[in-house]
Amino acid sequence: MTQAISNFVLTEQMIEEFYREGYFYAPGLITPETVEKINLEQADFVSKSESGEWKSNGFIHFDKSAAQFPETANMLSSAALIDIYEKILGNEVRLWMGMYAVVHPHGEGLAWHQDNMYTHILGHMLNGFIALDTITQENAGLWLAPRSHRLGRQANINEAGAKHRRAADPENGMPCKPMAPGDAVIFHRETLHHSKTNNTDKPRRAYAFQVASSACRYAETGKLLTDRELLSALKK
Repeated sequence: MTQAISNFVLTEQMIEEFYREGYFYAPGLITPETVEKINLEQADFVSKSESGEWKSNGFIHFDKSAAQFPETANMLSSAALIDIYEKILGNEVRLWMGMYAVVHPHGEGLAWHQDNMYTHILGHMLNGFIALDTITQENAGLWLAPRSHRLGRQANINEAGAKHRRAADPENGMPCKPMAPGDAVIFHRETLHHSKTNNTDKPRRAYAFQVASSACRYAETGKLLTDRELLSALKK
């Protein structure tokens, strides 16, 4: 296995930005070797996806997914990365989910949304968006709305039964900086985000994941997220 994390160093300023603005940039978070190996693991998934389609391949439980995606599992259980998440959230953390996300040539990304609009969870969680290609606004780069995480969980304005959730368009949405493979944006689970059209002839590949403080609870039941694995027990 390759060493997943690069020489990236988390700073107190980044943590402050996460809570104040709802996000921060993490340039060179994972190594080029890890980017290449994760893309190789998903080559069949990319080739079998239809043109013009946004698609993702999920990773939730290590016992079900690690054998098929060993390099992805290695990254998600990297001690250096887990230490970063624990410093940001101030607690031990659980993996909520990971997903290999593809926007195909001339395909559309997702509308403005918060991930907490899907499963409602109380407490602090973070999202990571890692570029697995060079990503700009030409190929469905990420957009964020600064400080939108302070507004709380937003209403879903899509019709009932729609596959995806959608929030009202924020007034302050802005495109992220161009990202090289291995660069990341870390943002709060309630930060509004979306991506536009991939205007190129190549798929846009990224890895997205969500990590929860171990103190988080399901809003509907008040129960802790004990159905998700504690990452400190999986550190490599």
